[in-house]
Amino acid sequence: MNNDFHIWENNRNIYLKFLLHNSLEQLNKIPEGFNNNLLWNIGHVIVVQQRLVYGLANVPLNITDDLFQKYKPGTKPGIPEPQATVDLFAELLIQPIEQTKSDYQSGKLDDYMPYVTSKGFHLANAADAITFNNYHEGMHLGAMISLLKFLK
Repeated sequence: MNNDFHIWENNRNIYLKFLLHNSLEQLNKIPEGFNNNLLWNIGHVIVVQQRLVYGLANVPLNITDDLFQKYKPGTKPGIPEPQATVDLFAELLIQPIEQTKSDYQSGKLDDYMPYVTSKGFHLANAADAITFNNYHEGMHLGAMISLLKFLK
């Protein structure tokens, strides 16, 4: 499990670089042929991790319901987001890592409701959810790298 957390930390640090090295305009831009932007992808991975790991373990999410509703699966970007959203995402990319480690190790996430993802992955417990989350975040990282080619 430590390796899964290590991969997650690395992914999140890469996402943070997207926030730090792109302008607000670039983060909000939806290139032709795409249906989302860099900022939406970051918000999406934040809320999906919370839902997969916490929500399915019957533990309250560490994000607001408004944020979850805005970036959950099936959503798309609306109006351009302000700098305050970028700042919030910078915090939410990194801050939950230690909390999730602690909650996992303490057994807080043990009451897990098995779940089958839209891609057919069966998540039997929080460990499976953490591992799958790395896969999910990797998919979105690839999408973001593709998006980035159209922003420079």
